[in-house]
Amino acid sequence: WIVAKGWGNRHIGIELEAYYFSPKAHARLVAGLPNAKWHDADLLVNWIRAVKSAPEIDYLRKASKLAEAAVARAYEVIAPGVRECDAIASIQAAQIAGSPDFAGDITALPPTILGGENASAPHIMWSDRRFGKDETIALELAGVCRRYAAGLARTMQLGKTPARVADTAKAVIEGMDTVLDTAHPGTTAEAVEAAWRKVIARHGLKKESRIGYSIGVAYPPDWGEHTISLRPGDKTVLQPGNVLHSILGMWMDGWGIEVSETILVTETGNETLTKFPRDIHVKT
Repeated sequence: WIVAKGWGNRHIGIELEAYYFSPKAHARLVAGLPNAKWHDADLLVNWIRAVKSAPEIDYLRKASKLAEAAVARAYEVIAPGVRECDAIASIQAAQIAGSPDFAGDITALPPTILGGENASAPHIMWSDRRFGKDETIALELAGVCRRYAAGLARTMQLGKTPARVADTAKAVIEGMDTVLDTAHPGTTAEAVEAAWRKVIARHGLKKESRIGYSIGVAYPPDWGEHTISLRPGDKTVLQPGNVLHSILGMWMDGWGIEVSETILVTETGNETLTKFPRDIHVKT
């Protein structure tokens, strides 16, 4: 087809790190176009995607509503004695059912509900383990509409909240306020992270990993766009239309908490697309 169009000797970009572009597919493409000039165009399209159009933002607003519904379902079904797998099944049902006005989609990353010691690290898969009493649970969930993903992380507590959990949550929520005060057009990605780091340092806390990334249309195995990253060294200047998932996960020794928001950078500042209480949800 490319040769038939007269493009067989053109400069052609390929994404050498694309998940679904196999070495065999690459070899066949190169062999079939021996006169082409090949260039690595890795993330070229992703960077264009970093600024969302109005229809894309509409999908992300809808996805945010589904993310809120997923967290609400988690709060409803998680309780002492409930198996993790049963809670996940109910949460996924809510994600897929969507709303009366639009359907949900599968998430590019599986939902995670991290209870007890599992909350000390991200992305641990569920099992048939039963939730226990006096357990802190970190939730990282999402809503997806037409493949557009909005992330939402929250923390819930079964029973009495330990002082260390309450104190850390207070610092993290203050840090999120600072992220929202900083993530404006003209600000660099690393400046947002630096502002957050300064806040948690006042509370004696430290976080080495990044605190957010660009998010949008996504297929498994990831919903991140691999472009803007809220971390030291990323000098990308934020601009209107960027959508970020800022996830403030504190994974400690034997426990952890998470709070996140999906944030739209606007002409005058930003808008939190996910709208859900950030405080620890206590269930007695």
